[in-house]
Amino acid sequence: MESHSSPHLARGAEARIRRLVADAIARTGLDLRGRCVLTEAATGHYQLTPLIAAESGAERVFAMARDSRFGAAGEVARALSERAASWGLAERIVPLFAREDPALAKAEIVTNLGHVRPIDAALLERLAPGAVVALMWETWEFRAEDVDRAACRRLGVPLLGTDEHHPDLDIFAYVGPLAARLIGELGIELVRGAVVVAGAGEFAALAVGALERAGARVVRVDTAVPGALAGAKEALRRADALLLIDHVGRRMLLGEGGEIAPADLAALNPGIAIAHLCGGADRDACLRAGLVVAPARFAAPGHMSLTTDHLGPRPLIDLHAAGLRVGQAMREATLRGLRGEAAEAWALAHCPYAQAFGHADGAT
Repeated sequence: MESHSSPHLARGAEARIRRLVADAIARTGLDLRGRCVLTEAATGHYQLTPLIAAESGAERVFAMARDSRFGAAGEVARALSERAASWGLAERIVPLFAREDPALAKAEIVTNLGHVRPIDAALLERLAPGAVVALMWETWEFRAEDVDRAACRRLGVPLLGTDEHHPDLDIFAYVGPLAARLIGELGIELVRGAVVVAGAGEFAALAVGALERAGARVVRVDTAVPGALAGAKEALRRADALLLIDHVGRRMLLGEGGEIAPADLAALNPGIAIAHLCGGADRDACLRAGLVVAPARFAAPGHMSLTTDHLGPRPLIDLHAAGLRVGQAMREATLRGLRGEAAEAWALAHCPYAQAFGHADGAT
């Protein structure tokens, strides 16, 4: 789940963030003393990941910076360094700017965050002996273009996900409020508002529940059923908003060649607003059709346009602390001489947040 807003932080907000980080470290038992972590240098709340690692005692945190739509690599790295200094962590956090940097030979725990990806054989071969890869989300969200699982197996690199459903985290509890906020940002009143929720799996179910509790009249369209959205014309005709929330499928839902073309939807209901969290949708085509849309950018299928950090820093802090704790457990296993699947099995037995592949909660 990935978003990079950059709110200005007042002193009180920063104090709260530091308290949340300390609480998450204590709750998860994160202890990276003596370890070297490779993660990203990013913006918004994603800037916190290297700070969490360093605050938990990591000897060195390499933060990979890249140019992106969120800022130039140098500017992002400079902002991270300034914040790290204000936390008293400047000496522990080192921005990197190249995947070929020889410093990677010291990296033991690697996160799968955006500026580190792709985690391919070339990167894996540069890491420290016994290095591990921790996924900052559940394994059903895995994307082959992000991490080369075959290379991990061949090189004996353990790879596990993070159980977002663990009671210490309960990250999915934020999905419904996130959907409600996005629709509200479109100017749609949820009380007595009519919303079509087009999605599949647990995400869609959580959104429906939150919207109904807020007073909306909701029609759910199961996008796991081909043609279901195209067949929901009467509901779409009467709707104030269409929420797209399919984190499982990859086909086009709202776009030319998809289940319904934006121009056809606009002809059916010119006043409908489009809220996009995930799923195949063409934002530009929606704008050309005169539809009101949010957010400012639609992510590609398999990614989220907004994630739970849009609500505030807590879900990201909790999730990334737990993900680093999974990495800690796998590294403890490799220091015991275990490799690959054996190290994964040890970590699964010793870390309550570790999640193996084959888990399908979010996809069902």
